[in-house]
Amino acid sequence: MSAYEEAYGPLPAVWFTDADGHIDEAAFTTYQETGRVWASWKCGPEFTPADEAASE
Repeated sequence: MSAYEEAYGPLPAVWFTDADGHIDEAAFTTYQETGRVWASWKCGPEFTPADEAASE
């Protein structure tokens, strides 16, 4: 985070916005007060049936 903030400044509210455009106010406020960010999205590969068939 520090490298990003050094280059671009504090994270804008859009970083705390869901797919419907709603800001997670609690997470954004926590970031503003503490500088901490917790990722809430699922990170990892997703496979389609074609991907699975190709690996067999």
